[in-house]
Amino acid sequence: MKRPIAVLLAALMLGASFAGCSETTQQETPAANEQTPSAAEPEAIPEEETEAFSDGLEERDFEGRVYTVLYRDEDEHLREITAEELTGDVINDAIYNRTQEIETRFNMQLGLLPVSEGGLNNTFTNAVTAGDRSFDVGFQHMILTASLAASGVTMNWYDMPHLDFEKPWWTDAVKELTVNNVMYVTASDYCMNTFEMTWCLIFSKEMMTNLMIEETPYDLVREGRWTLDAYYNMVKDVSNDSDGDGKMTVKDTYGINSYGSPWLASVSNYWWACGESISKFDENGMPYYAMDSERTYEIFDKMYALLAENDIAWMDQTSGTKMIFWDGQALFASMMVRDVEVNRDKDLAYGLVPYPKYDELQEKYLTQVDGHASVMALPVTLTEDDCDFVGTMIEAFPAAAYSEVIPAYYETAMQTKFAQDETMPLMLELIRQGRVFNFGYVYDPVINRDVLVNNILGKNKELASKFAPNKKVTEKYYQKIVKDFE
Repeated sequence: MKRPIAVLLAALMLGASFAGCSETTQQETPAANEQTPSAAEPEAIPEEETEAFSDGLEERDFEGRVYTVLYRDEDEHLREITAEELTGDVINDAIYNRTQEIETRFNMQLGLLPVSEGGLNNTFTNAVTAGDRSFDVGFQHMILTASLAASGVTMNWYDMPHLDFEKPWWTDAVKELTVNNVMYVTASDYCMNTFEMTWCLIFSKEMMTNLMIEETPYDLVREGRWTLDAYYNMVKDVSNDSDGDGKMTVKDTYGINSYGSPWLASVSNYWWACGESISKFDENGMPYYAMDSERTYEIFDKMYALLAENDIAWMDQTSGTKMIFWDGQALFASMMVRDVEVNRDKDLAYGLVPYPKYDELQEKYLTQVDGHASVMALPVTLTEDDCDFVGTMIEAFPAAAYSEVIPAYYETAMQTKFAQDETMPLMLELIRQGRVFNFGYVYDPVINRDVLVNNILGKNKELASKFAPNKKVTEKYYQKIVKDFE
């Protein structure tokens, strides 16, 4: 039976005594490029709507037609599309059952076209150029897919029938990647790793107890007081020279354990979580360079204090499975959601929270979707008949992900497979609802993405000299990009 996320969360909220859980609201999806704040609690759906979940699609018989997905040939990307067999794993089996249900419901078959990440764009472009209808939709690395728009091989998503962008399985990418009512790439809950590749913080419960920290991160998140300042106050005095050799090394204890190179997003996400972005939209819906703002300088100063001064943070240049946090050497660690699942066998009691807000006036906890996550693109060669079929599939699959696969994450967490307390599913839902996409991040992968991070890692506090030349180059670059949306 399909169960919207709100149904499961309603029960979890009661069990966890989460603040504000007695109220249910339904937030309307904002218009394109409109910024609408939302409350800290996960959104809920009125009871009458949860009793009979519907994706709004008509029952259709496509007579065994094959729907083929072009995707990166890696397991983590395959599971966005389907699972090959039942394994007993809750998440895997929810994905497998989704495919079986949709194939039966619409009398269709799912086809797969795996290609290497580096070769996917060429496969996409060559197929369109040759008029080869070998696939119906492409799933590719967020930033790499965006370059397809300039080559004229991708279809405008607003020309695809059966898609309801106001449904909760469509993400913030809809408004952030639309210009002039044109959107060449987008993401829904079909792109599963836009959830798995978001950033979060985990904290050691044992260290919290030993340090006699009375207000836990959970308390602060519940009350909307989980801010950069609160975070700094919690970690600033934790670090110590544990081995007594007179220097701070990988053998010592830290307030923060963060990915360093190559995982730069773990650092830049502090800035994104405060509501800032590379680009914003003007009153005409046109993107402009937005980094050189007073608030960016204020956030950067706080980031610098956290990550570059006084040995508060240790930057691991390793995988999430080998971070010193797992050896009890850090109070906090930055992780992607997928890393938390991968590390479910670790023998350490921990909790999970979103990255902190800028201040208490910021209503929503935000998190950047890492650029490695998938977005979707449609080949411009799709015919009207193709679009009728493909549009149905592209709405059906994320709707089922929303009602079945995402809740499987929370059920898995409740079964303590990779979560260790009943509050974690609520934190995961806050993170899912706070996913951030950005036009500048997707379409400008070189000029601005790593400016803040490189200054932090290089311990350079001078930002103005970086922003001044970047602004000129970026504005000129946006003018060129926007022509592709005319």
